[in-house]
Amino acid sequence: MKNGSLTFAMAMVAGGLLLSGCSGTSYSGLEALQREATEADTAPEGLTMGEVELEKILLVAEANGKKYYLGEGKQHRPTCLIVGSADAYFSHSGCSDSIQGELLRIGGPDQKSAVLVSDGYDTKQLESSGLTKIHPNILVVTN
Repeated sequence: MKNGSLTFAMAMVAGGLLLSGCSGTSYSGLEALQREATEADTAPEGLTMGEVELEKILLVAEANGKKYYLGEGKQHRPTCLIVGSADAYFSHSGCSDSIQGELLRIGGPDQKSAVLVSDGYDTKQLESSGLTKIHPNILVVTN
């Protein structure tokens, strides 16, 4: 009987550990989107995101003559990357419901890729493939 009680107790502890792994903290969006918007965060003129409704758009980086914005919808999804160019023809965007790793990769009419990654993602492999990190969440082709 003593062994049965020990087995039952161990099973309860193991079950509790498994369940606690499933009830982690909820996704709260990218850290870069945690600040309030300012006048500088005005999205590019004529920006259309199709059926996606964004609650927030923030300017987070500038590189290669382009402005890089992050956007998010209700409850932090989807997360969007918007690349604004002085010539509206070269502006482009993409959105993803992913929350971990490489979230999305977009390319514009100029054939320049931009990659959106989650907070803390190890970008060494992306950088070794020729991408340049311009923001903790954004890597781009610079040549």
